[in-house]
Amino acid sequence: MGGTVEVTGLTKSFGSQNIWSDVTLTLPQGEITALLGPSGTGKSVFLKSLMGLLRPEAGVCLVDGVDMVKARESQRQELRKRFGVLFQDGALFGSMSVFDNVAFPLRAHTKKRESEIRQITNDKLDLVGLLGQEHKLPGEISGGMRKRAGLARSLVTEPSIILCDEPDSGLDPVRTANLAQLLVDVNAATDATMLVVTHNIELARTLPDNLGMLYRRRLVMYGPREEFLLTDHPVVSQFMSGDPIGPIGMSEETDHGVNDDYVEGEAYYPSGGVATVRAGARAIEVLPRQLAPANGAPRAAVERHSARVASGAATLYTADDDDVDRAPRAKVKDPVSRGLDQVGALFALGLDTFRAAFRRPFAARELLDQFWFVTSVSWIPAMLVAIPFGAVIALQLGTLTVQIGAQSFTGAASVLAVVQQAAPIVTSLVIAGAGGAAICADLGSRTIRDEIDAMRVIAVDPIQALVVPRVLACVLAAVLLNGLVSVVGVLGGYFFNVIIQGGTPGAYLSSFTALAQLSDLWVGELKAVLFGLIAGLVAAFRGLNTKPGPKGVGEAVNQSVVVTFLLLFFVNFVITTLYLELVPGKGA
Repeated sequence: MGGTVEVTGLTKSFGSQNIWSDVTLTLPQGEITALLGPSGTGKSVFLKSLMGLLRPEAGVCLVDGVDMVKARESQRQELRKRFGVLFQDGALFGSMSVFDNVAFPLRAHTKKRESEIRQITNDKLDLVGLLGQEHKLPGEISGGMRKRAGLARSLVTEPSIILCDEPDSGLDPVRTANLAQLLVDVNAATDATMLVVTHNIELARTLPDNLGMLYRRRLVMYGPREEFLLTDHPVVSQFMSGDPIGPIGMSEETDHGVNDDYVEGEAYYPSGGVATVRAGARAIEVLPRQLAPANGAPRAAVERHSARVASGAATLYTADDDDVDRAPRAKVKDPVSRGLDQVGALFALGLDTFRAAFRRPFAARELLDQFWFVTSVSWIPAMLVAIPFGAVIALQLGTLTVQIGAQSFTGAASVLAVVQQAAPIVTSLVIAGAGGAAICADLGSRTIRDEIDAMRVIAVDPIQALVVPRVLACVLAAVLLNGLVSVVGVLGGYFFNVIIQGGTPGAYLSSFTALAQLSDLWVGELKAVLFGLIAGLVAAFRGLNTKPGPKGVGEAVNQSVVVTFLLLFFVNFVITTLYLELVPGKGA
């Protein structure tokens, strides 16, 4: 039988906006439950709260007896292995083929041979009608096919709890009907506990054993299908009938409570027509037939459900009122507090990244790929910037030393300026602007496509799998390019000081060897390590915390670059000051 899910008093807010409050329900084991509600009522947020991807402010969410709200992340990660989740857009990994996407959970959490994995994966692909398309990338198939591939991936580990976020969206009526039949067949075969979020009225009428509805930040009704569909509750009956007249308006701002004055009276259409609004109108009068398994055998869940209803154990819950003002509001934080929270979250990501770097398995292949990528997009710009940078330093210092009669020290001054200051800064700015921006955009795109959440649900730590190799790649690239930029900068300074300004080659080199010391080279490399670490961490942090949509990704990239630049200059100032105070100059 499927897993147990018991929710009590769950409340979730984002900032000052309360999504829903005091939600209490139990998903009957092995049965199919559908969750309805107008757009924007937080149905997807509810699913993510069940999985522990979002943490509610109050309440209890017991999954097989473990509270997902208060459990440690390691406990939540272990429990997520029992979930099979179909995200709204499939949440496939864009760099993997359809086959590798479906096989991913098996490879991550089982020790099955590749032949067994191939057999199981092909069986699931055949189940959803994708056998023959397994070699394609997610970008090469339609949205409906991506959704079916996501369903196959959610079923591949035989989960005890299956969550489906709007499985019908983007599908035509025939494929929606086929998908509903597939869900019924899966429930009959596995006896898994299922929760389906949907807007599809036909799906809601014929698929589930139980129904619930979120409206105006509350669970207004929840209970057996046969009682829910025949209710005369104004909100439920309007939603199930698709009637434009009723409490539910075009937006949340125009929604009404069930006890508002609109219930009895006249409703005026924009065209001038008038319709009578009746309180307590039924959505349907006859209970529609429920879908049955394709093989004709009865579902065990239906028999248990009928027994619960007959015994009175399953009753229809109806909210006693719709007073949304009772919902607790989160305190709005001032800009300083929000900024401190962001700094704290960034440091927390750094600590998590450090710990994850020592866990196994280590993503060595991903590290090499990212190191090659960051280096390939950064080394040419870094070289092109290093030449004029070294030249400007040499020209400026050469002119100044001539004026004060210290031309013999031009080489030492210019080389030390390049090695200690210019090379680390140039390298890190280029990495942040090229590699860091790409990393932020990549992780941000994965975030808005639910790929990051999909990894967490599959119990794969995205920090270990994605953040660690990208941050280390930035560090290694910074160290490598810092050495190259130093060489190019010194050669550029030599050329412009000796060739352009007529300096003496011997004096240029001898002044450097006379005043420079090994610690000058080490401090340059230390800066490169720290600057690369900062660039990688900030890019990953902004990518993982991007706002929804392409605009959110663009804003995250911009913030990543700007914040990295500010941090680089600040940290450079601190390190340089400490170095000059703690390390005496040569000959001092």
